[in-house]
Amino acid sequence: MKEQFVEEYRQYGATLRKNLVYGNAGGFALKMDLIYCEEKRFPKYPVIVWVHGGAWSDHELDRNYRPELELLKLAKKGYFIACIDYRLADEAPFPAQIQDCKCAIRFLRAHAEPWGLDPDRIGVWGESAGGHLVDLLGATENIAEFEGDGGWQEYSSRVNAVCTWYSPAKLEDMPQKENPITALLLGNPTPEELPKKLKWASPVSYLHKEMPPFLVMHGDADTLVPKEQSLTLYRCLRDLGAPVECHLIPGQGHGFFRGSEPYQLVNDFFDKWFLVR
Repeated sequence: MKEQFVEEYRQYGATLRKNLVYGNAGGFALKMDLIYCEEKRFPKYPVIVWVHGGAWSDHELDRNYRPELELLKLAKKGYFIACIDYRLADEAPFPAQIQDCKCAIRFLRAHAEPWGLDPDRIGVWGESAGGHLVDLLGATENIAEFEGDGGWQEYSSRVNAVCTWYSPAKLEDMPQKENPITALLLGNPTPEELPKKLKWASPVSYLHKEMPPFLVMHGDADTLVPKEQSLTLYRCLRDLGAPVECHLIPGQGHGFFRGSEPYQLVNDFFDKWFLVR
């Protein structure tokens, strides 16, 4: 664990299991960290999967790039937390990233019985590039090409709630859509191929009426991923009649939100769908 959080882990009575291999894809061992409290508050743990950001490409940002204290508080409340890695764009082009995320969901469902997890209460929370991936997790339950072959194929990759922070949801409308990072993610397509590839990798291309509930959050001062990306996602889900709420966070830019109110929204959202129903 991060050295500065040792005391907090003790305080919350939380256990951290690091570097658990959840699958193999393209020669890469896919890993996750688990955060949970041994003393269960519910017959089965509801699960929250954290998916890190970093423009699908930053090797300095991995499963350890996470809101540690907020995840510890959720674990104390009774949630089982999984923080996952996925292949980055220079390791494999899209759709490798969503395939790895889906493999992680299948792995958790495969281990639901021995670990005491609730397979019908698996939520996902991601920021930036991770937000893009959790959007896709929520929208592409039955898209075969996004499943991959990382393992646990006999289990479903569906998720039951999605919290997405400042996510690129419609790549074809992103500024600088021809930048090197996006091109690398998409396998460096030709200019003629690019529009089709952008749409292929965009979560809004796959939205449908039977979506899990979504919490969409975005800083209204974000200059990296425009707030219109989240507003487009929200409006599309709303118009489909899917359960969705959207919050613009005043004065905040791109990156983890400051203050307690945004995290209370996250808590309330997962509690509403996993603890109250």
